[in-house]
Amino acid sequence: ESKSGTTGTTVTATAKTYEGFTFDADNTNNVLSGTIAADGKLVLKLYYTRNSYKVSYKYGTAPAGASALPTEGTYEYGAVVTVANAATAPGYIFNGWSQTGTFEMPAEDVVITGSWSANKDTAYKVEHYVEDLNADTFTLQDTESKSGTTGTTVTATAKTYEGFTFDA
Repeated sequence: ESKSGTTGTTVTATAKTYEGFTFDADNTNNVLSGTIAADGKLVLKLYYTRNSYKVSYKYGTAPAGASALPTEGTYEYGAVVTVANAATAPGYIFNGWSQTGTFEMPAEDVVITGSWSANKDTAYKVEHYVEDLNADTFTLQDTESKSGTTGTTVTATAKTYEGFTFDA
């Protein structure tokens, strides 16, 4: 700022507010006041430090087996932040983080949220067993390979085998 005043008068600078910065009153380079010289060479100096903010991650609802959340980080205002890699969970599709790629750190903490969708074609098996002769043991008779949506309840359908009755 260029200012003017009366020669020989003592003036004092007033700190301003800048987004992402805080006036550093303890900085020894500050020149907060001085006497206006006749040659107009008085320069008052105020120093501001760059603020730091946190980036953290959370899941809306995490399925069982979801990978651990990325570690919380602290970044200075204006720094380029790279969003963490995609998370994983068996039987689920990671829909992504609420931020993608890179972004410039704003003057506030950032919470990045990840979301999931159940796979619609998760493999599962239905095994059919028949009782062994003169024993309380069973032998695998047939296996069906199926698929369905992760997390949903499915019901097996009994098969008919000659000489056997389904034991519910």
